[in-house]
This record gives sequence, C-alpha cells and structure tokens, in this order.
Amino acid sequence: WGEFTDMVYCDANTWAIGFRQRVEKPCDNCDDTALNALELLCGKKDGTPVKLITSHKGFWGDWGDNVRCPGKNNFLKGVSFKIEEPQETGDDTAANDCQFACSQSSNIFASDGDPWGNWKQMKYCPPSTAICGFSLKLENIQHEGDDTAVNGAKFDCCTL
Repeated sequence: WGEFTDMVYCDANTWAIGFRQRVEKPCDNCDDTALNALELLCGKKDGTPVKLITSHKGFWGDWGDNVRCPGKNNFLKGVSFKIEEPQETGDDTAANDCQFACSQSSNIFASDGDPWGNWKQMKYCPPSTAICGFSLKLENIQHEGDDTAVNGAKFDCCTL
C-alpha cells in the first residue's frame, strides 16, 4: 500500500551513523499503524553527528530516542524491518520496527517498535559503502479505511 516519498540524502562526505523512528503504540480497539516514519542521523568519518534527515514525518505516534553506531568510521551498512503480513479482514500494520547493522559493531535497535510481524532478512550495502539516503513507502491517511503508514523503504549506499 502507498507510494514512495522522494529520496533524501546525507550531505557530501557524511553517511548515516544512527536513526530514530516514529511509532504508534498498540491502541487496543482502534486502527493500529505501528511504524510511521524514520529519521537517519548523518555523520562524518570521525563520528561527529551533522544532521537528521527524513523523507516524511509520518502521521501518528511518538518519536523515540536516537540510537547510533558507536565510535569513529562506524556507519549504517544494513537494514531489516519487522513486517506484519496482510491481515485480510483484520487490522493491517505492515512495518512495525527496524534495525540497522553497523559497519564496525553489532546491530542497533530502537526501543520503541511494535510487537506484530516477523523480522525480514538483513539487506546490506556493497563493500566500502554505507547508507547515505532513503525513501519510505507510505500510505496516506485512509479516513474511513484501514491505515498502515510505512509499508516499505528504499536505501541508497554511497562510497566511503
């Protein structure tokens, strides 16, 4: 469901070093949407953060804390989403959570993802590259229909 937003990129000579996500928490007997937006934290090779980028702010939920790859020369190099399969007559949420692989350390997770779905296989950037841009597949507000928010993403990798 939905359309891809425009790609957004880190500035030249910066790459993604961290992220935060906007998630609507489970709301019992209402229309759950789960993952609503992502922001990537762009930084320099020395680990200095430069700016946050996002392709869309989302519609519902709260922003979690930034999590980042520690130290120098440690960039986001892979990504995986927790996806709930279509529920047919039930409440669809699609993307519920995400995690990233760091180039010099273990995976980083946000602390605010929703419980539904299963983790998909981690997708990695080619060697000597890191994530530098992204676009979200986002369903617009359905008003009377079943809302889902984030349904997919595209990531671009740039040479280090």
